[in-house]
Amino acid sequence: MAKTNPVRRLSFTFSALWWQHRLVVPALLIVTLMLGLFAWQFNIMADTTHNHRNTLSAASIQVLKQLPERIEITAFCSNSPYKGRYFRKSITALIQRYQLLHPNLQLQFVDPATAPTMAREWQIKKEGEMVIRYRDQQQHMYLPYTEEALTNVLLQLQHGARAPLLFATGNGEPGLQDTTSEGASQLGQALQAAGLRALSTTSLAILPNEQAALSTLVLAGARQPYTHSQLTAIQAHIQHGGNLVWLLDTPQQQGLDALATQLGLSISPGVIIDPSNRQFDIPLHALSTQHYASQGPTQEFALRTFFDHAHAIQRPRQAGDTWRALPLVAVADHGWVSADYPSTRSATPPVFNPQTDTQGPATVMLALEKDRPTGERQRILIISSRQFFSNAQLQRGGNLALSMQSLQWVVNNQPSVSLTVTPLRDSVIALPAKQTWLILLFNGFQFGLPALLLWAGWLSWRRKQRV
Repeated sequence: MAKTNPVRRLSFTFSALWWQHRLVVPALLIVTLMLGLFAWQFNIMADTTHNHRNTLSAASIQVLKQLPERIEITAFCSNSPYKGRYFRKSITALIQRYQLLHPNLQLQFVDPATAPTMAREWQIKKEGEMVIRYRDQQQHMYLPYTEEALTNVLLQLQHGARAPLLFATGNGEPGLQDTTSEGASQLGQALQAAGLRALSTTSLAILPNEQAALSTLVLAGARQPYTHSQLTAIQAHIQHGGNLVWLLDTPQQQGLDALATQLGLSISPGVIIDPSNRQFDIPLHALSTQHYASQGPTQEFALRTFFDHAHAIQRPRQAGDTWRALPLVAVADHGWVSADYPSTRSATPPVFNPQTDTQGPATVMLALEKDRPTGERQRILIISSRQFFSNAQLQRGGNLALSMQSLQWVVNNQPSVSLTVTPLRDSVIALPAKQTWLILLFNGFQFGLPALLLWAGWLSWRRKQRV
C-alpha cells in the first residue's frame, strides 16, 4: 500500500479545516473592527459612472473656489414619508457632491410644520425650498435640484458682496432711514436683511468713474431736477459700464432728458389711467397688475403689484443696437395713456381720444441689458412710478418683493453658468426600420430565447446522465 506524504496530508488538513481553528473568530472580529475604524476615519469615493456624471463640472469647481468661507444651506422639508422624503433625498444627493470639495458647506433640514415662524420670516413659499446663505447674503432655490441651478445661485452670492447699491440723495429722493410714508426705510431694512450693501451719496458730480463703474446707481424718484453736473456724472457712470436703477416721473421734471435720449427711451408725458377703477371707487391712476414677462427679474413672479401715477415706457428697436430691451410689467388692459389727466378727473368720466391718447396695455417697467468685455452684464432698470420705493407703496401687495427681486437681478449681473448635459451611454436602442425584422426580433426574444435556454439545459442534463 502506498504511503501518503505527511507534508501533503498536513497541508490538506489545514486547508480543509482552517475555519475551525480557535483563532479564526477573534481574527475576523479584529479585521472587521479595523475596517470599520478606517471607514470612520477616511472617506474615499470614486465616480465609476460613464462620463463621470456624478462629479462636479469644472465650472462648478471654479465657483466653489471663489467661495472660501462658510456656506449655509437650509432646506424646508417636512418629515412625511412620501413628499418630504423625496425632497430630503434629492437635496442630500446634490449637496454631498459639493461638500466633497467644500468642507465648510453645511446643510440642515427644517420642518415648516414645527417651525412656522422661521418659515414666515424667511418667506418660504413652497415645501422643498432651500435658502443658501453666504456672507450675510441669501438666495432662494427650488426645483429642479440640479448642479446648474445650484451653481448659478452660488455664482450670484459670489458677486453680490462686491456690487454696492449707491442711492442718490439731495434731490427729493426718499431716504433709506426715513420711516414716514414718503421714506424708504422698509426698502433699507430689506436690503440689509438680504445682505446687499446700500450707500447714500449727494455728490454725484464728483463721483470717481472707477467707483461708479463698480456700483449700481439708484435714482429713487427725484422730486427736484438734477443739475447739469449731476447729469454728466450719471451719463459717465453708464458709459463706464455701471448699472442703473431709475424711478422716473418725466425726464423734463427730473432734468434727465439727455439721459432718456442716450438710452433711446420714449416716455409718455401723460400718465396711465384705468377707467374700470371707478366701479371700485379707486382713483384712475392707481393701477394694479399681475402681467409679468417670463424673463429677467419678473421670471416666475406672480404677486399683484401696484403703480401710482405711472408713465408709459417705450424703446423702439434701433439698427446695430447693443442693448437688449426687456419689457417686464404691463398695466391697464382696459385703460390708456391719457394726455390730459388729471384735468378731467373731477368732471365727467374720461373718454379715450385716439388723436392724443394711446390704448393700453402700457409698459411701466423695462430693463436694458448688454454684455461687457469683462464677461459681466451691464443692466439698467427703469420704473415709471416715482413713488414705487416709498414706504406707502412697498406695503401694498407684492411691491416689496418685486423691488427686492429687481434690485438683486441688477446687482448680480454675472452671466449664468450653462452646463452641458452628459448623455447616458447606450441610452438609445436603434431598432430595425422594417416590420419583418421587428417581428423576428420580438418573436426571437419571446419564444426563441426561452427555447434556446431549455435546449441548453436539456443538453447539460443528458451529458451528466451519460457520465
